[in-house]
Amino acid sequence: MSILEAVVLGILQGVTEFLPVSSSGHLVLARWILGWDDPGLAFDAAVHVGTLAALLVAFPRRWMRLALGACGRGDARQVRDQRRLLVLIIVGTIPIAIVGFTVRNSLDGALRDPTWVGAFLIVTAALLALGEWAGRRSRDLHGLDWRRAALVGTIQAVAILPGISRSGFAIVGGLLAQLSRRDATLYAFYLAAPAILGAGIVAGYDVARDGAAGVGTDVVLVAVAISFATALLAIRALMLLVRSRTFAPFVAYCALAGVAVLAARAAGA
Repeated sequence: MSILEAVVLGILQGVTEFLPVSSSGHLVLARWILGWDDPGLAFDAAVHVGTLAALLVAFPRRWMRLALGACGRGDARQVRDQRRLLVLIIVGTIPIAIVGFTVRNSLDGALRDPTWVGAFLIVTAALLALGEWAGRRSRDLHGLDWRRAALVGTIQAVAILPGISRSGFAIVGGLLAQLSRRDATLYAFYLAAPAILGAGIVAGYDVARDGAAGVGTDVVLVAVAISFATALLAIRALMLLVRSRTFAPFVAYCALAGVAVLAARAAGA
């Protein structure tokens, strides 16, 4: 794997991990368009480290409050609120953990094809549009209960399919659970941490077991740095966007990209 490939794929991974457009789908499409080989497990592990670090750096106070609350540090109300939030994060993570340990390997490899990615991008666009239209956006995170958290987590779990956006589906789940656009996005970020950590651990374990043939240390370090920097920018851009605008641009992008991919595949590309 070359440095150029690490830069391009690192940018794609970092930008699309948190924007509702599917990081896995874009990596499949990039390799298809550019004729590159699969970057391998070492690259997967590296970019997950980078994007997780960006998520932690983007919200240091929120993660610190959550950690202190879990340890019983702070006043009684803060401890109660943060422990409640931690429980909601765990509840929302359970569905994707179950899917990841049971059916991911059987589905992911078979569906890592540009045609499927194009179709699933259109599905992502449709569900984002549904969330914008049907979500009442009347609650904040304090109004989220475990049933709604489970709903969000179940919708997020569908994102094991390349072309389905994990962040997009988690946000839509939050909107359908009546969270405001801002709080639906924040909850999606909270759910992203264990999801990314779990994926990174699995990839890292596979690298330790099978080795990382063809991937040098310099390439891995570049991938980490690029994915970190671009993911940090994507997080900040998304938070600015949700304060004043709808997700309509992402709906249009996913729909147009999906249609373009399917048209190209139908033409024999």
